[in-house]
Amino acid sequence: MKEITSWKEDYKRFEDANTEVLAISVDHIYSHNVFAAALGTLPYPLLADWHKKVTQKFGVLNEENGTAIRSCFVIDQEGIVQFSNHTFDANEKLQYEEVFKACETCGKGD
Repeated sequence: MKEITSWKEDYKRFEDANTEVLAISVDHIYSHNVFAAALGTLPYPLLADWHKKVTQKFGVLNEENGTAIRSCFVIDQEGIVQFSNHTFDANEKLQYEEVFKACETCGKGD
């Protein structure tokens, strides 16, 4: 949950970097609706990977329990992953800064 609220709080930094946030979870869309309502309006979409295809493709699905490993990816406008962190820790401010730096680098192309 900390990731969701932190990205919300810092969303202006993503806009300034000409980037977009997509939050993806293996939870059902109905769970997302309740979750998003509890947080208030999110400035970015919260997507449901109910069939776990995205998490499998990105290599972040915990096959044992069917959950997604907390991860973060920065994908450029060509669809190429420019940054990934498969052990994202919302309590580590430095990890957030790495994401913003990658976004700023990708956003310079426009």
